[in-house]
Amino acid sequence: MPVSINYVVKRVFWCILIVFGIIVFSYLILIFSPGDPAVKWAGNPRGPYASMAIEKAREELGLNDPLYLQIARFVYNVFNGNIGDSIAYKQPVLPLIYSRLQSTLELLVIAYVIAVPLGIFLGIYSALRRGSRSDSLIQAVGTILANTPTFWVATGLFLVFSMSGISLYGRINTRLALSTGFHPITGFYLLDSLIQGNLLVFIDVLLRLLPPALAVAVYPLGVLIRLTRTLMAEALLEDFVRVPVAWGVRRDIIIWRYALKASIPGVIQISGLSFAYSLIDAMVVEYTVFGREGLGNLLYDALNYSDFRLAIGLITVVAVFYLVVNTLTDIIQALVDPRVRL
Repeated sequence: MPVSINYVVKRVFWCILIVFGIIVFSYLILIFSPGDPAVKWAGNPRGPYASMAIEKAREELGLNDPLYLQIARFVYNVFNGNIGDSIAYKQPVLPLIYSRLQSTLELLVIAYVIAVPLGIFLGIYSALRRGSRSDSLIQAVGTILANTPTFWVATGLFLVFSMSGISLYGRINTRLALSTGFHPITGFYLLDSLIQGNLLVFIDVLLRLLPPALAVAVYPLGVLIRLTRTLMAEALLEDFVRVPVAWGVRRDIIIWRYALKASIPGVIQISGLSFAYSLIDAMVVEYTVFGREGLGNLLYDALNYSDFRLAIGLITVVAVFYLVVNTLTDIIQALVDPRVRL
């Protein structure tokens, strides 16, 4: 068994400790940052009774309690699944985040459906033609993509489509959704439209999803091209590949069964790390450029309204997402690579 119970217990313990530290650190930063949450909670009151309304809001939010008590209560509530109500939306934080999480995850998954196969294919193609012009060109493209800011690519794509008269703003054409009777089921609109057999909405959602997905795919695509090329080029020089070549084993078997198999663990590790990293890219691109409702929209409102509960909820969700993806990546790598023991 490549994954031991001891590893799982240790990993869960460290994950809980890291989340605890993130919550405390985030609370301290947000509570001492400019902007009084009590003013926002009270509705920006003005006039002679404004101070009373703000003081009442501070009592309701527990901001008059000692700082250690505020932190202890907040951490306890978070680990019990109750972060409280959002100051900006006046709704419970966790259901609010969950309602927007599907949009961001849908964008992220489509981006990786594009990036992973294409990056691995181009990396293998480049490695098999080491030293050629196509190898140099693909490596240069990979370097450029891995170092190009996602926000720039997203803005460029949005401008190109806008100048072509194609509107990509939002997740769905509301008028089309109403006229065809579309209604969300899982929150993943592509899946929901397929479940309902609504082809028009599926095409509309897919067309609006592809440009931001292409922008988010730029970074992992560039990284995977370069990494796969490097790992494959190294594997092709190893003895376990050279010996079958000397024996006259078919080229396709050598590539797919020997060289690629040795490269896959590294590709899985980097794909998992970049997937978690790309969540931030997706949050930035989806709202600021394409106006899609998602976690990016919530983050913008949390900072704009000094909504410390919503902000900490988002930070916690991102941290847990990162930890879960990394843990799953380690486990998958251990299952794929017999040399790895966890």
